Amino acid sequence: MKNGAFIISLDFELYWGYLAITDYDKEFERFDQVRDIASRMIKIFDENQIKVSWSTVGFLMLEDSKRLNALIPHIDKPEYKRRELDNYFNFTHVIEEDNLREEAFFASELVEELKQIKYQTIGIDSFSHYYCLEEGQTVQEFADDLRMAKEIANEKGIEMRSIVFPRNQFDRDYLNLLKEYGIDIYRGTPEHLIFRPRRHDNYFIRGMRLVDTYLNITGNQTHDHPSPYEELFDIKANRFLKPQNGTPEVLRALQLRSIKNEMTEAAINNKYYHLWWHPHNFSVSPEENFYF
Repeated sequence: MKNGAFIISLDFELYWGYLAITDYDKEFERFDQVRDIASRMIKIFDENQIKVSWSTVGFLMLEDSKRLNALIPHIDKPEYKRRELDNYFNFTHVIEEDNLREEAFFASELVEELKQIKYQTIGIDSFSHYYCLEEGQTVQEFADDLRMAKEIANEKGIEMRSIVFPRNQFDRDYLNLLKEYGIDIYRGTPEHLIFRPRRHDNYFIRGMRLVDTYLNITGNQTHDHPSPYEELFDIKANRFLKPQNGTPEVLRALQLRSIKNEMTEAAINNKYYHLWWHPHNFSVSPEENFYF
């Protein structure tokens, strides 16, 4: 490829990506509107002919909780040491809530909408929002997660070629499974040490990443195009589009400058630039984020 390329990938998770870190009662109203935000993004991308890959949690492709309940007995579920990470476990508690809103968890009609839009593609964010490096789970359990993701994708008429690993947790053992399920693209991490896949990020690493968002301390993150002959394509991320939620103007300007500088370098040097975020990142201050 002789030209620079701009890549956008979205982690489309609804509440499945958030259950492990918050109480349902605190956030369900916010996530109830994420479907509308996703629809607005689809419209903007379509009107501007912007190609986007939607890495979608398999759970949310389902019609409702009744369908998920019917599938659960047939799945080899992950045995995380930290039970709160297990969305199967979390789900059994959420469906008992009086204020359960299935719209915060399931969006099969949005998946169908994405299938009809010319410039959008649908990948997978694992079936259950699976954490590959957590203690207790096994490669075999992840293989069953991929099996279910593949079955649901086939049922929906989706060619599942790409994957995003939740929290960027992966290693070679997990990558080796992908081809068996028709996946030949994954979103890797930038090459700097603060972005390497790991089970937990300590406060120092998290602090360094935050500073890097604004001051670009790791240098411009751009990547060479992969060889077309590779069997598994590592399409490394460059930047997470940190949400704007009342962000001070000076920080907003610094973040935008870093992104534009990297995009420009990629364009000039015939490399690619890969920006990613979650649709739910826009849900606290939608207009501010869409403007940004």
